[in-house]
Amino acid sequence: MKVTINDIARMAGVSISTVSRVINNSKPVKEDVRMRVMEAIKRTNYRSGASIDDSAKTDSQLIGVIAPQFSHTVLNDMVAGIGSVSRLYGYELLIGLTDGTLESELDHLKRFGDIQSQGIIFVGSILERRHIETIEAARIPCVVIGQISNIPSIPSVHVDNVTASYEAVTHLIQKGHTRIAMIRGTGDSGIGSDRYQGFRQAMSDAGLPIREDWVVESELSVEDGMNAMRKLAETGDMPSAVFCSTDWMALGAMNYLMDHGMRIPEDVAVFGFDGSYLSSIIRPKLSTVEYSAAEIGMTATRNLIKMIRGAADIPQHSNVTHYLAIRESTD
Repeated sequence: MKVTINDIARMAGVSISTVSRVINNSKPVKEDVRMRVMEAIKRTNYRSGASIDDSAKTDSQLIGVIAPQFSHTVLNDMVAGIGSVSRLYGYELLIGLTDGTLESELDHLKRFGDIQSQGIIFVGSILERRHIETIEAARIPCVVIGQISNIPSIPSVHVDNVTASYEAVTHLIQKGHTRIAMIRGTGDSGIGSDRYQGFRQAMSDAGLPIREDWVVESELSVEDGMNAMRKLAETGDMPSAVFCSTDWMALGAMNYLMDHGMRIPEDVAVFGFDGSYLSSIIRPKLSTVEYSAAEIGMTATRNLIKMIRGAADIPQHSNVTHYLAIRESTD
């Protein structure tokens, strides 16, 4: 008889999620709890990479969520949305936190295929061949968040990054700004290429030039946003407005501007993206693209559960509603 993660949790007197955290080393666990789980694993010779038969998978009622390390970001709300729908349908969540690299993502995809999860919600880098091969080898339904999937068997859910960014930049243009910079995310992610695409499209449609030295790639933290704004200032010619791929980048840009005696929006207007809770608390309040990250999580989970139950009418891609929250940083 094969030992499952449920058996380990029962023997150790903990939840399945706690066993998952110990196996994946994804979140801190009290030492006495970790020792109980490890002792149960040792006694049963349980291996998270062991092959699991179909009956164990059917009984598990587990949904795996793979996401990069997060704290105080839209991912908090997204995971909360995933959890609310999962619990409603009787599923438990296993959360695997990656370091953002391909190898880490592939490792978690394989782990969730091995520990009898019935479905996977993937939040990570743009799907490539090795992602797809690993998902298909696991033979587990998967929904991706944060990108548009063109793989028929892997639907996706997110906000329309291109259109939302286009509208944000168009608002700045309609306010009279012609010298607009962008602090964009790195790589080909939604917050990288898609939001940059919306920026380029809005500038092009308005007949405005894009200065390459006014497009700065940045990581996601407030400090990263400050460093990106510093690079813009070091060009020696300040833009009149900055569109940022995330609110956290925008907060960093605002901190830099105010630290250097510049007024927002009189000297430089700032527009963010994500509708974070801080955007309406800071002063001046931040104009941003609002959408519900919780709704993204709930929609992805509903689609995944339909797939688990054999439904064939899942949309290939779903967008949640967005709108512009216009506040003091631009008006």
